[in-house]
Amino acid sequence: MARYGYNHHDQAGELRRMVQDTIDKNKAAVPSRRLHTLSVLSGKGGVGKSNIAAGLSFALADYGKRVVLIDADLGMANLDILCGVNNARYNISHLIDGSRNLNEILVHFRTSQRATNQNGAVALLPGGVGLKDIADLDEFDMERLFESLSGLESLSDYLIMDAGAGIHKGVLSFAYASEITLLVTTPEPTSIRDAYGVIKSLGAAAWESIEGVATGLMLVVNMASSSREASEVAERIRLASMQFLGNAPVYLGYVLKDDVIEQSVKGRRIFYRADPDSKASICVRNLAGELLRFCDGANIKPENLPEDEKEGTIKAFFRRLTGNFFAGKK
Repeated sequence: MARYGYNHHDQAGELRRMVQDTIDKNKAAVPSRRLHTLSVLSGKGGVGKSNIAAGLSFALADYGKRVVLIDADLGMANLDILCGVNNARYNISHLIDGSRNLNEILVHFRTSQRATNQNGAVALLPGGVGLKDIADLDEFDMERLFESLSGLESLSDYLIMDAGAGIHKGVLSFAYASEITLLVTTPEPTSIRDAYGVIKSLGAAAWESIEGVATGLMLVVNMASSSREASEVAERIRLASMQFLGNAPVYLGYVLKDDVIEQSVKGRRIFYRADPDSKASICVRNLAGELLRFCDGANIKPENLPEDEKEGTIKAFFRRLTGNFFAGKK
């Protein structure tokens, strides 16, 4: 299981300094181009999880990263609508039954004109309820599916899963399978309580480590009225987690409450693309920058990967996912 632990005394500022020190020490080294798997989930619905997942994908693309975004919310799959895709014809279920190949399913988006690196790209893999069909596959068909999905390896630097809300097995399985999990919350008391519930439900899996590389569970506060409010919310969750669970997630950052988000959702546009200079978009761009510094600082070398990832990150990810999500279903 590709989860990595934190020193529980880390604070956001200490994390940034640690990562920057690692980057400075390795400037002469050739950076690893290992694909990173990231799941975005929340304790309750309505906290803007999908907006964060989509906005972060386009922000990473502006930094020159290739991103594949997967709609992994089995209950409320709506990323295609949020991204302005009209009547997506195919989803992962068509890949599962063999009627379509990966290139036919992927929906590609144009690169932003403000991108600092034109190598960046975003593609959407509609998934939703189609992911449930994996449970009905025999071993041969599942291996064929994994082989098809392995094509994502050459297309992306980041695989971002917009998972569901809550603590049921289908949501937590994406966290167990991912290298990084972004837990999205808001300042609302119910959202804070449910975010802590997710951390508690993840248990020790949130803090496991491999080769001493620090990644794992990260907290994002959305719809904050100010940076101070966001920091206070994050600290409440971290302190409760430390007190009762013995460890705490890293606070990655926040997104300010912004009317442009609601307006963009109504217009079926990604707010980050609709108004890249809005305060919410600037916050998302900052989140992307923090995430990149963290991942580049880790600089995981292929020889240090766990055995299951040496065959390829994509196949390893889906093996872990099916091993957790579909265990006992056959």
